[in-house]
Amino acid sequence: MLKRLISIAAAFIILFTLTGCTLTERDLIDKSYELNSPPRLMFLGDSIAACYGLNGYTLQDNYSCPDSYANILNEKYTSDLRQICPHEMQNFAVSGATSADLMELLNSGKLDSALAETDAVVVSIGGNDLLENIYPIISSLGITVENKEIDLSNIDVFSLIGQITTLEEDVSNSLAEFEVNLKEITSVLDIKTECDVYIQTLYNPFENFTDISMVKEFTQTTIVQFNDIIKNNTADKYKIIDIAADFEGKCNDLTRIGEIDIHPNEAGHKVIAEAVDEALTAETYIYTTQIYGEPHLTLMAIILIAGGILAMLIVVVVLIPKMFRKYE
Repeated sequence: MLKRLISIAAAFIILFTLTGCTLTERDLIDKSYELNSPPRLMFLGDSIAACYGLNGYTLQDNYSCPDSYANILNEKYTSDLRQICPHEMQNFAVSGATSADLMELLNSGKLDSALAETDAVVVSIGGNDLLENIYPIISSLGITVENKEIDLSNIDVFSLIGQITTLEEDVSNSLAEFEVNLKEITSVLDIKTECDVYIQTLYNPFENFTDISMVKEFTQTTIVQFNDIIKNNTADKYKIIDIAADFEGKCNDLTRIGEIDIHPNEAGHKVIAEAVDEALTAETYIYTTQIYGEPHLTLMAIILIAGGILAMLIVVVVLIPKMFRKYE
């Protein structure tokens, strides 16, 4: 019996020694950070967001234009968040897209997973809803890159009369349709993502067409109505980034209108990037990751320690007294 007790005590001591490296463990725990930049950012909309006209632009690639506002912000937030977490930017904008096209894309379900995981959505949409009514008139007036005044010798009179006759009604219908689509778009986004949604207002690229007052005045009135629709339908479902205010009086410098192209140039994209950045960084974003907590004893360690203590108690309480009685 004595030998058996000694063997048990020795076994616990040896086992305790051999498994010392597994006596502690560190559990994974959630750690949250409050950030001023969104870890995951999404852009939706039309050619303005898709960086049309910039160096590196292709119809299939929204990520190779370093001067686009989406990619400017991608680079900035990647740098800002480098020490804490990765940054991800997704740009699903499509050149030529109307509000109806965006509504169809959102309802298709193709973006559901991405929307569920993003921290902010920035939308530029609606310009094509209006331009499809205005561009034909500019073309019929004989206005080109080389000639920015009305060319009487090249005017298609019958086409122009027909367009002007229905223009007001066509634009009114386009604005009404845009308002319906905007409500649907923001309603769908409200359901499919929990993040903040931002809608950009539209600048008037024709503000300096002083020699063609009809175009300037008509587009000014129309775009004011367009932006009023955006401003009057927030309903707490989205926030506004007022690009129109930032471009006002500067469209000659910030767009390619000199080439009869309404899209922002590199300087214009920089201005948009600053406006979007100001809106996004005014918010707080929560990023949660898992880290290892403080070391603590494993269940095996507790058993071994208890067994070791028991073994020592056996030695002290049982074995040693027996040994002394043996030699009395």
